[in-house]
Amino acid sequence: MPESIRVFENSLREYLLNVQADSYNTQVKIQHKYNNLKVYMDPKKLSTPHFWVSVNISAVCYQIDPLEKIDGSMGSDERFVMMWAGRPNINGELKKHWVYITRSNELLTQQVQNEKKVKENMEISKAELKEAAEAVTGSGVKRRLKAFEARIRMKRYGKNAQRTRG
Repeated sequence: MPESIRVFENSLREYLLNVQADSYNTQVKIQHKYNNLKVYMDPKKLSTPHFWVSVNISAVCYQIDPLEKIDGSMGSDERFVMMWAGRPNINGELKKHWVYITRSNELLTQQVQNEKKVKENMEISKAELKEAAEAVTGSGVKRRLKAFEARIRMKRYGKNAQRTRG
């Protein structure tokens, strides 16, 4: 899922409107053109640091460092986007956001993997508890509990597991 960057969208929209406004104040006339402006990053699609700019049906992908167009076309607005992204403060913030997004995606996948491990451990524990409950409810509780503990050790540590208690 691509990550939208609202702050960059607003900054680029203002920049495009200011650059294209002339002395006759046509800013109001061209404002509707950038209503659907979107700036986003999609690290799953491309591993190099990049950002996408889409306006209406046009979309362009730019590499952040060095700043160059990778894919797509936007017509005459491309040069303005390059000038905007080439500004040191904007380029630096784009780099920082790329690092933030890629790290957060790594953390998210790690968290999902950890949750899967916890779920697997809980399933094992539920099975063990069920087996223990069956062992306790029957006759010969101590004998069955020792057999149960031996089975648990064998499942967890393999066939060569030695008894830790006497």
